[in-house]
Amino acid sequence: MMIDFTNHFLNELIVVLFASARLMPAFFLLPFFSNNVLTGSLRLPITMLVAFSLWPYQEKVLPPFETFLYLGLVSKELLIGVLLAFLISWPFWILHAVGAIIDNQRGATISSSIDPISGVDTSELSNFFNLFAAAVFLQGGGMTLFLESYHQSYQICSPLRDCTFAFSPIFAILTKLMSKSLILASPVIAVLLMTEAILGLLSRFAPQLNAFSIALTVKSLIAFLVIILYFSAFIPDQINSLSFYSELLPVWFK
Repeated sequence: MMIDFTNHFLNELIVVLFASARLMPAFFLLPFFSNNVLTGSLRLPITMLVAFSLWPYQEKVLPPFETFLYLGLVSKELLIGVLLAFLISWPFWILHAVGAIIDNQRGATISSSIDPISGVDTSELSNFFNLFAAAVFLQGGGMTLFLESYHQSYQICSPLRDCTFAFSPIFAILTKLMSKSLILASPVIAVLLMTEAILGLLSRFAPQLNAFSIALTVKSLIAFLVIILYFSAFIPDQINSLSFYSELLPVWFK
């Protein structure tokens, strides 16, 4: 009796772990599932519960655990999960890049430029914009969109059938990621460039003032003023427009 229960439990655990392979990359890449929000001891059970609820089969249909076929299917699920997580996460990466660009221009990450080893890996404004994008995404029904995308992916690309991936649009998305980041940060960059020019003239005609010592403070005040005026009215709509929708899945999976 105990042996039968153990075997049944292990079989079900194998199915749940297999189903979690597609969801796991998203739980590592999305900012609202990060270590600051979900610890490792919570992330895995939540991933397994969500994956089990989305699993499209009711009976055990997987090949034996110790076969190469099972390993191949798990690898395919992980690849699909990475691609889906990339598509859902890229609006957050854009805002993260915007924060890094602005912090670089106002001089907050100058230590990373002078000494990359002792500098910071991620600027504070990048983290703030990343969490801001996550809040806007969730407030606009992002979790429903997230679950719909994965549910639709099971309909298009079944775990037990072959499917093809379209990797060519990734290069277009990477190009758009960089260009969109520069476009969103451009108003702040333009104002900081003018501020830098004024400080340069001030340093030229009043060298005793030591404009470099006040540059970070002045540029930070001006940058945050522009962010308050510009980002609060414009960025939320941009985040919603950049979100990935399940209707676009046939472009990536066939």
